[in-house]
Amino acid sequence: MLDESLASLFAQTWTDLEVILVDNASSDGSAERCRARYGDRLVCLQNARNEGFARANNQAFAVATGEWVFLLNNDAVVAAEAITELMQFSVGRDDVGMLACRINCYDQPHVFDSVGLLIYPDGVCRPRGWQEKDLGQYDRSEQVLAPHGCACAYRRRMLDDTGGFDAVYFCYLEDLDLGMRAQLAGWKCWYVPTARVLHRKSATAGNYSKFKAYHVERNRIWNAVKLLPRFVLLMSPLFTLNRYLMQGYAAATHAGLSASFVKEYSWLQLAWLLLRAYLAALWRLPGMLQKRRRLARGRRITTREWYELISRYKLDAIELALKY
Repeated sequence: MLDESLASLFAQTWTDLEVILVDNASSDGSAERCRARYGDRLVCLQNARNEGFARANNQAFAVATGEWVFLLNNDAVVAAEAITELMQFSVGRDDVGMLACRINCYDQPHVFDSVGLLIYPDGVCRPRGWQEKDLGQYDRSEQVLAPHGCACAYRRRMLDDTGGFDAVYFCYLEDLDLGMRAQLAGWKCWYVPTARVLHRKSATAGNYSKFKAYHVERNRIWNAVKLLPRFVLLMSPLFTLNRYLMQGYAAATHAGLSASFVKEYSWLQLAWLLLRAYLAALWRLPGMLQKRRRLARGRRITTREWYELISRYKLDAIELALKY
């Protein structure tokens, strides 16, 4: 996948572009092959171990020299004019710190993968527009909560302001965390429909893997603690219970991701996974509470605007449970 992803970057119509590859200790020779192919045109950061999505991208942010940083997963391919469309859109919009792409499914280009993110009031998220047929319903630019981390643009000043990704997340939901922290700091996010990307969703870890389920459940607890307004945080256990009930119903009726998960793993394995996720989240709870206090001190939007963000971009539990 990496060859096609990198080729799409080097084919961009936006010529003032540096390309940075972070290799998280891969063992298939792909990084070496790309260095040999692109030479000095490619900056390659080599890690001795898998540092995860969040820390590895922070490493790239640290060496990038541009006013904007465009993030692209190795399982995504970007249209030739996409970065040009993003950069032209950003002109004159100094309060915009994030740009979301029009992301469709690689194997089903007529189906959406993401046009931004939605948040469920217990800290979990899902892409906006996911699995919807592309019928023109997302053809106009509009403000969204946060971009999908597989393909998006971040303004350098926003990254400096927020500190980038929270590295302890390792992977999953760190894009929602960064997007919400940026919103709290007063930065806006816009969806740019002319910036087109094709994405092989969860091609690396798998849609139904225990690895993904563990990190999503652990990280959504940290999101809740850090990012939700006080009343929503207090109510979040009820939202979680509702989500579990909906997902249990989906599994019992053979619908949604939950059904696919229990086909692969037993209910006992699922219970053990949830217990591990909760214990891991609790282990770092004091640190997350400290981060919440720092966010509160630096917040630049009103409490009412904070609640409006959650309300405007709220994800429905039924959709979360029943969509694959």
